[in-house]
Amino acid sequence: MPQPTHKLYLDDSGTKEDEPSGVYTGGGGKTPFFVFGGLLMPVHSARVASSGLKALKLATFGTTAVEIKANWLRIAKERQKRYTGPFGLSDAEVDAFVDEVYALISALDARLVAALVDKAAVQKRYKKPWYAPAIAYECLLQRTQMEMSKCSGLLHVTIDDMSGATPKGNQYRDNLVKHHARLLTHGSTLQRGMKFDRLAGQRFSDSKADERLQLADLVAYCVYKQFVDHGPDWDSNAPRIPAYMYLAKIIDKFCRNDRGVVAGYGIVKFPLVAGRKSWGKTTT
Repeated sequence: MPQPTHKLYLDDSGTKEDEPSGVYTGGGGKTPFFVFGGLLMPVHSARVASSGLKALKLATFGTTAVEIKANWLRIAKERQKRYTGPFGLSDAEVDAFVDEVYALISALDARLVAALVDKAAVQKRYKKPWYAPAIAYECLLQRTQMEMSKCSGLLHVTIDDMSGATPKGNQYRDNLVKHHARLLTHGSTLQRGMKFDRLAGQRFSDSKADERLQLADLVAYCVYKQFVDHGPDWDSNAPRIPAYMYLAKIIDKFCRNDRGVVAGYGIVKFPLVAGRKSWGKTTT
């Protein structure tokens, strides 16, 4: 069996569960959006990504045994508990480390991809909608199939291990395993006639032990935060839109078409809004 030429490392952001009422009020409950996002890269670059983040950790914390998560960096009490407190660092020093991590992402031989599900819009449009992780996973793999077709590549997917079950009691992890197998055997359900002949295996891994998944966590959160802060702008007719500051640092790494359009290629929103003008590059 041919060996994969590329690796896709995925993490999620936002809660997996829907709010049955379709009303999302925030405040620590179920989130209005769910995102899968991460890094698509040749096998050799996956090794570079891992060693690069380890080197940054060692220089800042004095050890590589530190897990990087967007929420832990963002939330003050988590930052103090996990980074500034244990290692005697200032917020400025942690901020400088974060900037170096985003610079690493920008320098890698990799492309970024993400798929976001607007849960309320899905619930309004479809009588029996899929759960958000299934929608995001298939939308994202459609785009990576397209990317692999351009270079005759073969893709293996690694996902940050997940917990939790649907209201019917099915584990989200098990659902994605079955979904992946169906894509390989039957092709896309969302896009008729689309086959996944550039897709190979799938595995789940603990992000604590994999620097590539820690980078994927940052990518997924950037896209999630973009929609929390500037969601309506995405569907506007403006050719350029405001950007979450950390997304702006890595927007050039997202997949795009030959005209430089990111929307619908590197960052996919589901469902689409009719009449939305595609845009290429965000700006602050």
